[in-house]
Amino acid sequence: MAFDGMISDKNQQILAGIAHELKTPLTLISGLSSELQDPSFNAEQYQQYVQRIQFSSDRLLGLVDSILRGYELEQDMLDLHLEPVNAQLIMEEVAHELDPHARKQAQLIAVRSHHKQTILADRGCLHAILFNLLDNAIKYSNPESTIELEARLRRGQAQLVVKDYGAGIKKTELKKLFAQFGRVQRPVPQWASTTGLGLYIARQLTEAMSGSLELSRRRDGTSFLVNLQLSKQLSLFEL
Repeated sequence: MAFDGMISDKNQQILAGIAHELKTPLTLISGLSSELQDPSFNAEQYQQYVQRIQFSSDRLLGLVDSILRGYELEQDMLDLHLEPVNAQLIMEEVAHELDPHARKQAQLIAVRSHHKQTILADRGCLHAILFNLLDNAIKYSNPESTIELEARLRRGQAQLVVKDYGAGIKKTELKKLFAQFGRVQRPVPQWASTTGLGLYIARQLTEAMSGSLELSRRRDGTSFLVNLQLSKQLSLFEL
């Protein structure tokens, strides 16, 4: 039996999606590494290329982590460790990781917090959720715009908001937005790649932590709202 015949159509689609998602950072790392062999490079050029390779490596690790967590969730293998988490610190970590990605389009990332409560979450899953949402916002925001990450309280829950400023999502396409491989018709930069896996994984991980992931359409862009439980333990801001 041929190897292809042993893989279901759904799994083939998943493998193709993962390969597509990982191809962009891997291709960039390979190309930059080859160019580093140019003996005419000065110290400043060398440092710039090393930083770009480091950024692509970090983004690749973030994508792999998100995909693995999505797979573990699909197979009922995800081992959640819910604990009090300082959401602002996670937002700042993700913003730092993806800042070089945003600077490709002269974008800024602003992190704001309007409350000092901690949330009950799995730290790794929350990182993966925010990584996917911010990566998505960078792809779809206008050049020279500011992408906002905000923590606030809503109806007794913590609400983490990722707000982009770009072409909005049509109402007719909302149903497929969070579906596996669900892609909507929104313009993306030439360097960006998208498979429709990121938002699907983000919603699944949020719901695994007894939370919800919603979308708010605006005239000037889109906001993704992550709703999670507040922790009843002492605020980490006070430690």
